[in-house]
Amino acid sequence: MSETVAGGAPKFPAGEEKRESMAADTAAAGRQANRKLMIAGGAALVLIAGGGAALLEKGNLFRAVESDVATDTKLAKGVLHRPILLGIPPIVSNLDNGDGRPVYVKLTAKVEISGARDEAALQTTIPEIQDIFQTYLHETRPEDIRGNGIYRLREAILRRLRAELAPLEVTNLYLVEFLVQ
Repeated sequence: MSETVAGGAPKFPAGEEKRESMAADTAAAGRQANRKLMIAGGAALVLIAGGGAALLEKGNLFRAVESDVATDTKLAKGVLHRPILLGIPPIVSNLDNGDGRPVYVKLTAKVEISGARDEAALQTTIPEIQDIFQTYLHETRPEDIRGNGIYRLREAILRRLRAELAPLEVTNLYLVEFLVQ
């Protein structure tokens, strides 16, 4: 009682001071742990977002490098072996009319081929190319050629030429003369 009369603050036993001190330390440590956890979570979020962005950029980078390599390869082929225009002799063929009346087609064409050293190397392929033309023309009816049928005929022959002359690259087909009788 003398302590209160003297006006001093009540003194706690030594055990209570330790408890308060420990509680304050625990609360401070909890705040620090929460702060550290928030910082670590933020850092993890930044790393995940950065990794995702890096993967997207890496994919775009690989596509860009792949397209550059493909472009460079095509340019290199073009420089090494320029496309050769191979003239096909005139072809006269009869169309599949179905009613017994003959319908003839006269066709002269040029085939643009890449990948060969020179035109002499391609001379051996002319009979094969003529056979592709003849076979397709024998299957064609006169009605198939009317309108934009010549375009379809050109595309179909071009597709067959690319399949048959596979190591070589057939880049274009020019129909120089096309007469139907």
